[in-house]
Amino acid sequence: MSGLERDLKEVNEKLEHMMRRLDYLEAVLTESRQYPELAQVMGNLRVGAALYSEPLKLIQRLVSVRRHLSRDEEHRDDVSRVILNVLALKGPQNISALTREVQRERGTGSRVTVRKKVLELVEEGIVEKAEGYSYRLKE
Repeated sequence: MSGLERDLKEVNEKLEHMMRRLDYLEAVLTESRQYPELAQVMGNLRVGAALYSEPLKLIQRLVSVRRHLSRDEEHRDDVSRVILNVLALKGPQNISALTREVQRERGTGSRVTVRKKVLELVEEGIVEKAEGYSYRLKE
């Protein structure tokens, strides 16, 4: 894990800890009913902190994909690069959605080729099966 990945993970963990604390404080204040306006402020703080959570996770996924693509020579092909980037940016996708993205990005791409690349990425441990017929980046 690189220094950047470690820093992103640390920031994300601190943010999650802060959100749990805000949830707790909001619950205590709501239950006590003494300071309803303060409970509302805590809720707004939690919502504001949550806005930073998803972009941080997205950056972590993109850094992970970039590290993998720069490390593995065999996965530097365009199809694998597009698949990994789509999974990092859009989350879990099925083979059909990935095929559409490969076609949009490269101008061409077959479902058979995309499926083969996804299964190779699964074997490598970079991608995993998600719910239903979807695939996602492995955490």
